[in-house]
Amino acid sequence: MNNFLFEYTVKEPSSFNQNSKVILMFHGYGSNKQDLFTFSDYMNSELLIISIQAPLKLDYNSYCWWLLQYDERMRLKMDKKQAAETIFSLEQFISLELCEKYNFSFEQIYLMGFSQGCMISYALSINYPKKYKKVIGLSGKIPHEIIKFDKEQNYSNHNFFCSHGINDQVIPIEIGRESDNWFSKNKINHKYLEFESSHNINAENFEQMNLWIKNN
Repeated sequence: MNNFLFEYTVKEPSSFNQNSKVILMFHGYGSNKQDLFTFSDYMNSELLIISIQAPLKLDYNSYCWWLLQYDERMRLKMDKKQAAETIFSLEQFISLELCEKYNFSFEQIYLMGFSQGCMISYALSINYPKKYKKVIGLSGKIPHEIIKFDKEQNYSNHNFFCSHGINDQVIPIEIGRESDNWFSKNKINHKYLEFESSHNINAENFEQMNLWIKNN
């Protein structure tokens, strides 16, 4: 996979410096770069917001970060090789293209992902702990198949906002709670919230997310 095959949409603040906060958005399976980007109109105008599109096309305006398939027992499985390649390519893209082009600091990056995009955010942060410390994980899960948690690494400065819908039928709430427990067990600082919603981001969730960005 070419490291730079990522399309993206940008909303730039009126003024920007090394201390400005940067939101990198990663959409869910079957969606596109415009999905989460619709939130940008209701977020702080001082943020640099970049919504990145997954590289694999499924249909018209429908993309994914890696393919998902059902095994013989009808359990959903990821293409681990493809997923690992995507994580590596994204890291290269962020470091070598976006960071250079927009001249932002890694200390100010917030990885914001929904569903499969949440898995992207968790994987980037855990696999590259010196670069990506702040994550907004929405209705997702920890992709244990591709993360490389290193007990020798210092994750004490990580800070995650994690949320999940109680009525989520795509990624059940139990999986969200398992992620919460895993972060606690491995001493990754995080805030975990549940909302009366399905596989989406309701108004209360969005409000709490914006408040967290403001205060962290």
